Amino acid sequence: MRASLIIIDGGGSTTDVAAFDGTREIGRSSFPSVKPTAESMQTDELCRHLGTWLVTTRCALTETTLILIGMSGIWSVEERRSYLMDFDSSWSHYIGDLLPRTSVISDVELVQLAALQGGSGIVLIAGTGSIALSVDRLGVQRRCGGWGPRIDDAGSGFWIGREALRSVAQMLDGRGPSTLLIRPVAAFLVADPDDVISLQNKLRATSIDRCARLAQAVLSYADEGDAVAIDIRRRAADHLAALVLAVRATVPTVEPNLVLYGSLWQNASLRTMVGELVAEAHPDTSSSILADVCASAARALTPEEQA
Repeated sequence: MRASLIIIDGGGSTTDVAAFDGTREIGRSSFPSVKPTAESMQTDELCRHLGTWLVTTRCALTETTLILIGMSGIWSVEERRSYLMDFDSSWSHYIGDLLPRTSVISDVELVQLAALQGGSGIVLIAGTGSIALSVDRLGVQRRCGGWGPRIDDAGSGFWIGREALRSVAQMLDGRGPSTLLIRPVAAFLVADPDDVISLQNKLRATSIDRCARLAQAVLSYADEGDAVAIDIRRRAADHLAALVLAVRATVPTVEPNLVLYGSLWQNASLRTMVGELVAEAHPDTSSSILADVCASAARALTPEEQA
């Protein structure tokens, strides 16, 4: 099967891959995250998944003109060069000697390509992490946020999940208000919400690495009226809007075109709150949601750009 383009969206939670004949999708799959770590580029793991998928989709690599990889954690020229070298070696080992032309960018830049289609505007990503990326009329990029959970990622799924854990800890201490968030937090900890001692012990010992999975529960409880969840959602909206306002303040020539991407935007109330906060400062802002990065990126890549 002819595939002129293969797009890999390597996010922090999952890795999505799709093949296209022009803009016609001919195959798609999703793998676990293969985001590079301090110990490994994880290109071996990616190519093992790709090898299996390519066989099942029967893509003809001889017809593929470009593999575009948008990988989380890859930003600098040196990071791209190192990643591409590792990918080349892993591809040769797990798939074969024929590697089509391959380009590596960050997953955020892939979203930017898909969202803005080569034009000017701002992309606000809110999933496990949070970042805003703008492109002005001259093509100059500016990023705000994206510092990772240990430093910032304010308003992100990780941040919301950590705030839920903190709120329940304060509730158990008696220094914070009662909240129904004890239920999803207990489920996250695999604990009985009625066994306070066990819950306290598990909360003290837990890792926060995967607490972003609590974010949707927090937003749902906010919709249902839990005061603590409502406060967390409000502060998350403030943080996310601040990313956009900072970009607009430093890059006044950017078009007032805001594209939202990420799992948190499934919550209509959060979308509305962030939109209203941005509109207060910039009434000319228009916003939309990017649903499919791979398909939109394929549309952005014209035959001339693929060649």
